[in-house]
Amino acid sequence: MSDPWKAVLHGPLADPARPGTVLLVEGPAGTGKSHLVAGLRRRHPAGSGCLTLTCADPPDGDAQHAFDALDALTRAFGDPTRAAAPTLLVVEDVHRADERTRCRIRRLARTLPNGCALVLTWRPEDLPAARPLLGEPLSCPPGTAVLRIRTGPLPAAVARELTERTLGARCPDDVIERLYAVTGGVAQVLVDVLPVLAGTVLADTSPDGPTVDAVEALEAPPRLAETVLRRLAHLPADARRLVHAAAVLGEPASEAELAALTDLTAETVRGMLLAALTTAVLTDLGPRRYGFRAPLAARAVAASLPAPERADLHHRAAQVLRRRADVPWPQVAGHLLAAGVRRGLVRAAERAAETHAAAGRHREAARLLQDLLADRRIPGPARARLATAALRRIAGFTLQDAGALLDTLTGAPLLPGPLRAQARVLQGLSLCTPTTPDHDGWLHLERAARTLPDEPGLAARVLAAMSMPHWPGIPLAEHRQCAERAGAALAATTDPVLRAAVNANLVGLLLTLGDPGAEQALPARPLGEDEGNGDAASAGHRARALCNAADATLWLGRYHDSRSFLERGAALAGRHHAGPHVAHGIRSIRLLLDWATGRWTGLADRAADLVADTARTPVLGHEARTVLAALCLARGEWSQCRAWLAGGLAPHPDQQLAPVAALSSTVLVRLALARGDHDDARAHATQAWGRLRSKGIWAWAAELAPWAVMAALSTGDPATARTMARDLRATPAAPHLPLAAAARRWCLAALAEHDGDLARAADGYRAAADAYAALPRPYMAALAAEAASRCAAAAGEGEDADRDTVDRLTEALLVLTGLGATHDAARVRSRLRALAPPRRGRPAHPGLSPREREVAELAAGGLTNRQIATELHLSTRTVENHVARVLRKLSAPSRRDLPARL
Repeated sequence: MSDPWKAVLHGPLADPARPGTVLLVEGPAGTGKSHLVAGLRRRHPAGSGCLTLTCADPPDGDAQHAFDALDALTRAFGDPTRAAAPTLLVVEDVHRADERTRCRIRRLARTLPNGCALVLTWRPEDLPAARPLLGEPLSCPPGTAVLRIRTGPLPAAVARELTERTLGARCPDDVIERLYAVTGGVAQVLVDVLPVLAGTVLADTSPDGPTVDAVEALEAPPRLAETVLRRLAHLPADARRLVHAAAVLGEPASEAELAALTDLTAETVRGMLLAALTTAVLTDLGPRRYGFRAPLAARAVAASLPAPERADLHHRAAQVLRRRADVPWPQVAGHLLAAGVRRGLVRAAERAAETHAAAGRHREAARLLQDLLADRRIPGPARARLATAALRRIAGFTLQDAGALLDTLTGAPLLPGPLRAQARVLQGLSLCTPTTPDHDGWLHLERAARTLPDEPGLAARVLAAMSMPHWPGIPLAEHRQCAERAGAALAATTDPVLRAAVNANLVGLLLTLGDPGAEQALPARPLGEDEGNGDAASAGHRARALCNAADATLWLGRYHDSRSFLERGAALAGRHHAGPHVAHGIRSIRLLLDWATGRWTGLADRAADLVADTARTPVLGHEARTVLAALCLARGEWSQCRAWLAGGLAPHPDQQLAPVAALSSTVLVRLALARGDHDDARAHATQAWGRLRSKGIWAWAAELAPWAVMAALSTGDPATARTMARDLRATPAAPHLPLAAAARRWCLAALAEHDGDLARAADGYRAAADAYAALPRPYMAALAAEAASRCAAAAGEGEDADRDTVDRLTEALLVLTGLGATHDAARVRSRLRALAPPRRGRPAHPGLSPREREVAELAAGGLTNRQIATELHLSTRTVENHVARVLRKLSAPSRRDLPARL
């Protein structure tokens, strides 16, 4: 619809201040003509009169009533005394009107007075060729505006809005895009199939929401099927043959391709194509390409054919598509499968898998290979070729698709032993990442490693996977041993893909330990350099190596290195479609990195999106849940914080990746400390510290250590706190461990504070704040500065020190406020006011006592009464009384008004 007509439709069509209007609305069935007319009626002024008539073919009793109404209306328009004549007349389905009705409409148009509107709707495909709409040219009074609107497919944005309204706002993009494609954007077809898709969710056939598979399984809705089959039945026999061929082909075709499919002459094809186009069974889809406006209609036509005829057309379609300059191999393979033809199928399937993978359609590649490998009619050598292609591409598949394909491979008949062995290894590797880590998975890999003495390449992959340090409960010594054995096995092979896969798994451990060999395991190729065709097979593993490097350096506090590795890995993965599990890993690392370095704007929304996107495999979203919990803690949303980490979808810490488990435990320890539940804080800290002790990678204790030490001290257990600090000091003070160095300074400061050496404690906290700020870790730097101010104020270090403390605390307040850490900011603001009280004679809040002023600041920062009570060591009842007095003294209607009043 063009913009001028949109402007017309924004207001009432019939306007007494202007001449009459005739609006011609034409469009194929189901494209929204009646919906448009309904909108016109709604905008028509009340009391002005509106009459809607529908033509029938053949005319029935209602149509005769319509004739009478048209006659009466024509007489009324010619009568100057007309008072009750409607000013908006709608005649729908004018293509069905007989000559008698058309004559009445013509007369009505000729006598249309000012301020009245006549709307006519029709389907051009049902109008006899070369005949004007009303049998004769339209004649109207001078000045009458005659407008035309052609309806067609919905814009993609409108179709998306309609789909999300029915299926939910989080309906996946690929589902929406595929649904728009199969319905052709035809409004009525989309409206008819949406309830079917919604029903698959309610019936639990797609419990996680609609899927592309559910869209592909859709049949043509009854109205569409009946319409296309009825029109098809009225076509000549040769035209029906041509439509049948187009339906089975399932995509836009040229005249020459339709001729090849039907064995009709070019002249006959031209005539029959015109007949199919005139009746809208087929439509023009592009330059000299023809097919169905809604591909679901093609499914209805194809389903109506006898099976032998349909199979024959599928075979012909495969032959026709092979003649194209750019062969669509996925479609060729699909037609050969549907035809039951095995000759040429394996080659077509191999090329189809390559095409899918190059376009990032990994799921389609996996499904095609799985279907063929499960077909017992494919001979052994051909099956082996397919299996090799499947194993080469499996790293790009989703966990579900890869698992199903590996199950098929391990049970496939006629496969050579080495191929089945490789499939079993990959089955145990879970795509070479401990995505769902547990002890059983480790034992599975141990058994695989013992059974592969004669396969050094496969043994290297298994051992490299076992070297990855994130496995929970496995000591560092075992990871080291596996890494050494993997390196020895790798020396026996020169396969670049295998070497890339093994190095991708080794790099995390090597970086964590500061091993110089990490540089050799990382891809040396600069990001901008062309990968080359010979290198493309290992590109996914190189992308994974860079992402593993980003993850390893993240937990060490090497945030600049981590971001550099991440951006390189993301670019390489995007160029080579490395697979969805790599994409999820990139998103998780970016969330953790942005949280650590203070890039909190929009972080909660991105984390929530990842949680939603990984709903089918919740373990993939645990890092995002941990980030959400940490953000809630900083805002004082304690119940929601715990829900993110203790809900039904949160895995047990023993089944979490080891550094992630340490981080989530850190949040739980801090939450318990904030609530004043010191025993719970100590329990969480003790359990988490035990897991770290079993692992032996003390660099990963850097997140937990400051809070674990404080939890132990809060329960009167300085001996445990000192042991924890000693454990952390066991980590070498190496340049590659800056986060551990900052955490050590905090722990020593906390011990000094407990011992009463407040000056040393203040210096230690300041050193920790500077170390955190240099990483950068702004949130922890601000909290360390707050702790330093606490000790400095208690130590009474002098006026100059007090000014420095106020300056540092002011800077910390700005950081926390900028991050949106409202709970922490309110606490720091209160401490800052206590350190820098207002000058005598100029009180900041007249009439407020110091305690009321402190409560007011915390309440203005968003803390609840219970949180304020915990912070100030008061009862909740006392805080409630303080808040009530503050609101009264400041004339604040509610606590939401406190920031402005203060």
